[in-house]
Amino acid sequence: MLKSTHRRQRGFTLIELLVVIAIIAVLVALLLPAVQQAREAARRSACKNNLKQIGLALHNYHDNYNGFPIGVTASWTNPGRGGGWGTTWWARILPYIDQAPLYNQLSFEGTHHGWVHTASPEGAANGDAARGSVIPVMICPSSPLDKLISAGNRGPITSPHYVGVGGAANGDGFTNGANHPQGNRTGCCGSSTGGRIAFGGMLVPSSAYGIEKITDGSTNHIMVGEASHFALDVNDSPVSIQGAHGWLMGTSHHWGFGTGRANYNTRMFNLTFINYPINYVRNWKSQPQRLPNDQSNILNGNGVGSNFGANNGIYSPHTGGAQVVLGDGSVRFISENIDMQTFRRLCTRDDGQPVGDF
Repeated sequence: MLKSTHRRQRGFTLIELLVVIAIIAVLVALLLPAVQQAREAARRSACKNNLKQIGLALHNYHDNYNGFPIGVTASWTNPGRGGGWGTTWWARILPYIDQAPLYNQLSFEGTHHGWVHTASPEGAANGDAARGSVIPVMICPSSPLDKLISAGNRGPITSPHYVGVGGAANGDGFTNGANHPQGNRTGCCGSSTGGRIAFGGMLVPSSAYGIEKITDGSTNHIMVGEASHFALDVNDSPVSIQGAHGWLMGTSHHWGFGTGRANYNTRMFNLTFINYPINYVRNWKSQPQRLPNDQSNILNGNGVGSNFGANNGIYSPHTGGAQVVLGDGSVRFISENIDMQTFRRLCTRDDGQPVGDF
């Protein structure tokens, strides 16, 4: 009788299977942070490229008009009188960020051509032109903020994750000169009251300047920075401080100098005036001494507000700091631990003082 040569096949035991699963889990745990870091590095690089495009657009505009665009405008030019909502520097650089067809549809005339919520003919037409489409160069890929926000009955509009720098408020040993008067913005909009403004930047209200005005050196001046994360309220809950009007809305008053020509009590969208450190709206609990008045809630005055406070500042999802566009069009990552006097000087074009390392 022949002996059978068939052998019984041995399978995995439960313990062996659990060991394999555990090894795989450990490998995934080790690899996942590396994958996430690689993805964030790619997003941060894309954000930097957006800012490079913005810097290039500003300089192309400068080449054509012998100056950088006005930071925000109203819809009137008669000093001492109120007016309607005008537009921002974003509207002026549209042809240089591959948005020429959109630019050609816009009206820069009329009572409220920058206010897409309004029923005025120009605002409605501009809102219809801007409605619905995301403008990629305005969006940080790392940002958790919305790309589109409601524009009332005109539909959604792109809400930029980058903001123009209008100057820096006094503080930390820094004082604005006579050419850049400082004022308090105290008359508007609840949570954005108490703001402090100055006119020492390059993207300023109602005025346009050429690069020759950056007498401190174009590599020593910040023109645009990130505004691409949530603020945290007193309970550490995220709060959007993007504003409600998108990239088109500017201001409603002429911002000149002299009696009757400066109105410090109106909002200016798509601009910020530096009064706090980078990422302050994220890290404010660790620096309560920076709040000059109410220290219980960053959204209760002091220039930080949910509908574009004057001092919302520069804030970013990128760990440790934020990316900015300098006056020469280059892009730098600035640490959130930068000395505040240095930071204020970097946001002022002609204070005449050295800024040191940054």
